[in-house]
Formats: sequence, C-alpha cells, structure tokens
Amino acid sequence: MFWQPTIDFEFGPFRIDASERQLLRDGEVVPLTPKVFDVLLALVQNSGHILSKDEVMKIVWPDTSVAEGNLARNISTLRSALGERPRESQFIETIPWRGYRFMAAVRKIHDQERRRAIDSIAVLPFVNVSANAGTEYLADGITESLIRNLAQLTKLHVTSRYSAFRYKNRDADARAIGRELKVASVLLGRLAESDDLLSISVELVDTIDDRHLWGAQYIRKREDLFSAQETIAREIAEKLRIEISGPQRELLAKRHTENSEAYLLFLKGRYHFNKLTPDGVQKGAECFQHAIEKDPNYALAYAGLADCQTYLANRDQAKKAISKALELDNDLGEAHASLGFFRFLYDWDFAGAESEFVRAVSLSPNYAEAHHWYAIYLANVGRHEEAFREAEMAVERDPLSLLMNMTAALNFYTGREYDRAIAQLEKVIEMDGNFPAAHSVLGCVYVQKQMYEAALVEYKKVLDLVRGAAPVEASVKVIMAQAFARWGKKSEATKLLEEVAGVPTSAYSVAGVYGALGNKDKAFEMLNQAYDEHDMQLVSLKVDPALDDLRHDARFSDLIRRVGLPH
Repeated sequence: MFWQPTIDFEFGPFRIDASERQLLRDGEVVPLTPKVFDVLLALVQNSGHILSKDEVMKIVWPDTSVAEGNLARNISTLRSALGERPRESQFIETIPWRGYRFMAAVRKIHDQERRRAIDSIAVLPFVNVSANAGTEYLADGITESLIRNLAQLTKLHVTSRYSAFRYKNRDADARAIGRELKVASVLLGRLAESDDLLSISVELVDTIDDRHLWGAQYIRKREDLFSAQETIAREIAEKLRIEISGPQRELLAKRHTENSEAYLLFLKGRYHFNKLTPDGVQKGAECFQHAIEKDPNYALAYAGLADCQTYLANRDQAKKAISKALELDNDLGEAHASLGFFRFLYDWDFAGAESEFVRAVSLSPNYAEAHHWYAIYLANVGRHEEAFREAEMAVERDPLSLLMNMTAALNFYTGREYDRAIAQLEKVIEMDGNFPAAHSVLGCVYVQKQMYEAALVEYKKVLDLVRGAAPVEASVKVIMAQAFARWGKKSEATKLLEEVAGVPTSAYSVAGVYGALGNKDKAFEMLNQAYDEHDMQLVSLKVDPALDDLRHDARFSDLIRRVGLPH
C-alpha cells in the first residue's frame, strides 16, 4: 500500500490529525466515534461554506441510506465534544432549512510541514499511577525495555537510560527536554494496575512544537507485557517513519525469554541495580539469579548479573556471567562491550578488547557505555583522534551522564591538551559540582600546568566529598603528594605518604610520587609491584602524564612491553 499525502487542520485550541483520525485539544485526545469524526472533517474541509444536510450525509454515509436524525445526533455530539454550549455557535453554525457551516478560522497543515523528519527520541520514565508501590519496578522496566528495543534501530537516535531517568518524578516539558537532550521527540507513558490488569498509556510528542504525534492505551495481564512493548516499539517506528530492515524488525520482535516470571524478575533486578547502592546491587544480583533459575537460557539476565558482579568487584563471577550471556546470544551488544572492558582492564588483551568494542558498537550503536569504554581504550593506547570521536558519540547518546561527559576530558588529559581538558571538566562540574572524579582529574590537569595551588583546592574538594571512605581518602592523598613533589615541597609529599602507610593504596599511584621526587629506583620498584598485583591502572602506562618523569628510562619501555600495550 502506497502512502498518500494528507493535510491536518488547526482551529482554536484544536488540531485534527487526519492520518490518525484523531481530534486533539491542547495535545490531549478528544474521544470521537468514527462517524462523528467524519462529520467534523467534512465541515472543516469546507470551512466558511454551507454544506447541505444531503451533502454531509453523502460524505459520511456514501453507501448507506440513513435517517436525517442520525446526522442531527452526530452534530449534537460533536458540539459537545468541541465544548459548545446550548444555543452557542462558536464552531458550527446551523443554517435553518439548509444545513451547516464551520465558522472558526481553520489553518491547513500540509504534509511536508507535518511530516518533518524525526530521527531521535527520549523515552521518559513511565509514571506509576497505581496506589501499589510494588508496581514501580514495572514502570521502570517497561521504560528500559522500550529504550533497549528502540536502540536496535540504527536510523533512530535513542537517549540512554541514564539521561532519560534524570527526569523521573519531574514534570515533563517536551520542548525543554528536547533542547536539553537534543531529541526531536519524547515518549511519555503512564502505568496503572487494577484487578490483575495493567493499563499502559503512551503519548508520542514532537519537541519542536509540543505537538501530539500519536497515542494509545493497552490493557494487558502482567504475563502479556512482551506483546505490549513489542507493539509500542513497532508503532513508534511507524509513526516516525523510520525505515526498518528485515533483521531490525526481527530484533524489535525478539524476546530474550518466553518465561514471564523470569522476565518480571529481570525487570525487578534492573530496578534494584539502578539504585547503584551496595544493597540495591546485591538485591539486583539475587533477582537476576532467580530469573536465570526460571530460564537458564536467559542471556539478558546473565548480562545483568555480570553488571552486578562487576560493581561488587567479583571479577571472576562477572566474567563467567558475561561469557555465559554471549554463549547464549552472541549478538548481545551490551555483553560484547562488557567483555571488551574486561579484556582491556583485567586481561591486558588489547587486540581482543578492541575486537569486542568494535563488535559492540556495531551491534548496539546507541549503547553509550560501549562508545565510552572504546574511547577510554583508544585514549590509553594513544589514538586520541579516534578516542575523541567515540567520546562525542557517547555524549550524543547520553548527554546528561557525568561519566560520558568525562570521557572527552580524560582523552584531552592523556593527549596533553590541558586547556581543552579544563574546559570540558568545568562543563561537567557545572552539571554537578559534587562529582568527585571531575575535581580529581581537574586537579591532575592543574598539576601538569604547574598550577599547584589550584590543584590542591580541587583535591581538598574531593576529600570533603569522600570523607569517611578511608581507601578513597588515601588515594586522594597520594595524588596530592605527587602535586607537592612536583611543586618542590618534598617534606609535604613525604608526610602525606606516611599518613597513608598501612592503608591499601595503589602502588601505581605511589610510583608517580617517587618519580616526581626524583627517586626513580623506588618508582620502578612500585611499578613492578603494581605489575605483580596486576593493577588495572597499568593500562594507562603509555599515556599517563603523571609518569612523564620516568618515561625515558629503559625500564619504562620494558614495562610497557610486559604489559603488552600496542606500540
């Protein structure tokens, strides 16, 4: 079937969406029966002109003989829908003995104006309007599932979960969200549960003019959530006129499990994990494990379990879960990204890591973390231009993520572009002044620019933000010691090292202090200790400015060779 051009109409607070056969008032759907809508459309299309009763009846009932009373009842219903009071003719004028005339000024919206290309979307957190707080995980789960499904469409830019959930429990202003997230449309959703039935309402809104593009309501049982989400994702793509290839259509309809109990446990696991608290992550791991027990072939549940185990620093268990996820579904982009991260940081398999990152961004081009990790990898092997491109793509997909916005700053720092690093870090701090990592890296940049007082101000901010976390405080004091050493204040540097004695600290970081103090033998002793401990920070050996004092020593080149960093 070929698509035919259509014309929409606007009058007063109303808009007629001809293709969807809907009447909207200030973006809200006004319910009309099909024949009442046909009467309205006939009058509006001939606004300013008198249509006889016979003419209206031939348009609305072309192949049926009906009584004139049917038209009168439909006109009366239409007047009520438009908000006209008795004996009032704001929109529809009755011409005695003749027919009707639409009086309001009508603006035609032609197809080329109405069908502006929309290639980006943010799925905002669904609002749980149920009295039952236990439905909250379902509302979040539906949101995440839609984000994941739509992200399969390579021609549609989908904002990541992190940026979308910044708007949870906030009033949705489509235009403001469009500006902040740089998207052309947003999907708003509401979830209610009553008598074991879920009511899912969705509305697709154009962020340029706050125009309603499409809306629908679905009544489903919990075990039928799959079909609802598949339908919503497919209809969004259709309304935005996104071209869908055969393989992508299969991905939209793909179910990672047919077990509804396992799926609900998966949603609950994501809900707990996304709190990013130790207790929440532990509960998430338990839910994912229960989901796997219900369906041992549930690849996404293994990927979720891997996320939890990584956060809990259970590296072996995390890697085992990633491997199982890929064994079950080798096309799971998120799992390939996680495997690339492991091979890079923990296995020092740099070629293997890049292979996984390339596969991940190919399979899941909208997955911001894949671009972020790939950018970090590229920066650490010295390919800074490529790293910057990946960093840009990470921010495009997750514009409000502090971590994604940090990616470019880290690349600038390791690439010795310190002024650009400062500008990017100031942007991150403007987003959230209490983000310790941004202050820490900014301090390191200031040290390289020999702005030692400014660096110490940043480090002290970090100490204030992490107060009470002894290992983190010790790590901050080590990099402060390096600042003092570079500043020529050796006694202050030595004093800080003495303060952290007995607290587990990174031998890699301590090596930087001894390098700045001019004690190269001690510095290489610490670096060799870091190597024996398989310290993940050694992946930065090739580009880390903090180790520049040691870079021309033959022992440094030998260490790079042993770590296996590419030349």
